[in-house]
Amino acid sequence: MSSMRNAVQRRNHKERGQVSGREKWGLLEKHKDYSLRAKDYNVKKAKLKRLEEKARNRNVDEFNFGMMGGKNRTQGKHGSGVGTARDSAAAQGLSHDAIKLLKTQDKGYLRTVGERVRREIQRLEREVELQEGMDKSLGKKDGKNDESMDEDEFDDDDFDFGAPPSQSKPRKTVFADDRQEQLAMKKRRLQKDESESDEEEQTTTKGRKTPKQLESERQALVEARRARKLRKRAIEARQNKLTALHKQHAEIQTAEKELDWQRSKMDNSVGGTNKDGIKWKIRERKR
Repeated sequence: MSSMRNAVQRRNHKERGQVSGREKWGLLEKHKDYSLRAKDYNVKKAKLKRLEEKARNRNVDEFNFGMMGGKNRTQGKHGSGVGTARDSAAAQGLSHDAIKLLKTQDKGYLRTVGERVRREIQRLEREVELQEGMDKSLGKKDGKNDESMDEDEFDDDDFDFGAPPSQSKPRKTVFADDRQEQLAMKKRRLQKDESESDEEEQTTTKGRKTPKQLESERQALVEARRARKLRKRAIEARQNKLTALHKQHAEIQTAEKELDWQRSKMDNSVGGTNKDGIKWKIRERKR
């Protein structure tokens, strides 16, 4: 009977899938996955517990080979702290009052530099306002569109750099009755052509420009484009410098506030956070 039961196709039992509402969290965690995660967590927890116990019970005066190095003699708990990467004014033998005096001098220097930067910012802002006022009075656009203005306002088609002469008009054919009339018509036509050519020469000499004039117009066009490019670069340089000065002034103000806070901590007039992350504040006398 067992062989007959195995011969019949039975349903394949599959693992339960993740719910459609929780597909964003990835695959559904099975029991074997939870067991591995729990085991890893317990191993790390036990290791941390052993390390905490070792740190609690360790002897600070116990010998280790790291003490043999000449550099390490001036570091750590038993060293003077001089020559290490974490030098401090107190480790160098300065008193509390001397440190406060140094911080006061640092604040004075920061105030002087900040004032100089602020005056430079005011000067650049006045220059920008003056330039904008001049552009507005002259009806110019901003300096950002100088390149497009060059292409729009200065076009080579506006200047006549020696255009070819226009074609002559077609003539009308007229038939004569005899030889005398043909000669008379030819004579009148020649006189008319001479008068028209004289008029055209006069008009062309008045309207057409000389090569020197054409060259001067080309040079003026080049100079105008160069001047606009220089103006655009100057405006961009001024804006970049103004942005950098604003950033520098903000950093100086932040450093000055930090110095004020440090001096207040040294005077025990403000609270703070200790090395364990615990916040504290100054106790005021009850009135």
